[in-house]
Amino acid sequence: MILMKSLTRSRGSFSNKIEWDSAFPGRNLTDRFYEGLTVEQLMSIYWLSDDSAKTMQSHGSLLIASVGKELESLLQLFIEGEAYPAKKYSIREMTDWSVIGNNVSPCTDIVIIDPYLFAQSDFLYEKNAFKVISKAAGHVKFHPINIVIFTNVQYKDKERYTEIPIKSIQRRLKESLKEMCGAEPNITIVKLPPKEEHDRTIITNYKVFISGDSFKYFDENGKNVSHGRWFDVCSLAHKENRELVINYLHDLQNIINNQEKGLLNVLGDKKSYFLRFSE
Repeated sequence: MILMKSLTRSRGSFSNKIEWDSAFPGRNLTDRFYEGLTVEQLMSIYWLSDDSAKTMQSHGSLLIASVGKELESLLQLFIEGEAYPAKKYSIREMTDWSVIGNNVSPCTDIVIIDPYLFAQSDFLYEKNAFKVISKAAGHVKFHPINIVIFTNVQYKDKERYTEIPIKSIQRRLKESLKEMCGAEPNITIVKLPPKEEHDRTIITNYKVFISGDSFKYFDENGKNVSHGRWFDVCSLAHKENRELVINYLHDLQNIINNQEKGLLNVLGDKKSYFLRFSE
């Protein structure tokens, strides 16, 4: 009941009544259905009596339920089967990235904010950055997912600066996610201005993951070497969580808009349903 109240709170212009017979979205659904949605709509559940609902559901992009599957779809907003707005996990007890895999929901977009995501040997990307992204995209099938990464493009290593191999990262991610999901993703990397963002966050349509340390916990032997304390999973079924994330996306949009060199600081496909890129 608490979850349902959260989901239905502040719906509609003048009342909290649910519009069960709404004509939105238009029928029949197409693969371009997601492109016309607002951020709030991309974080909504769709219960549809429509022949194309099952096909769209199979993409793992949005929570779309056909008749009889409504409650099953709500469970994907839960955190490990419980209607928590958020749950903390001890980073130092993590032995892999299953905490993301166990809590992932369908998504059209993954937005990652971590200044030091790639500040390590590229050999370790498979243990950390690439594994994190593949876990977050775990529901996506046969549909291109949009991935936007806000990060530094160089890091200091023993008194010298090392350039991060952006093109190699984009290529390797595209190859691995195409093999896993059945469709090539859109990969965009945004250079973070100095000291612009400190928090380490992963934003998806229905869940947000927040780390007390950069998402590079494991060494070449799989040992957890993080000095962080907490890893948080937040459900966007909770109204306050959702509002905070929408405001955060607004701030990230300002970073894109205010880049000193314009889109020269934005590398890759420049495709997102959460954020806008213009030439």
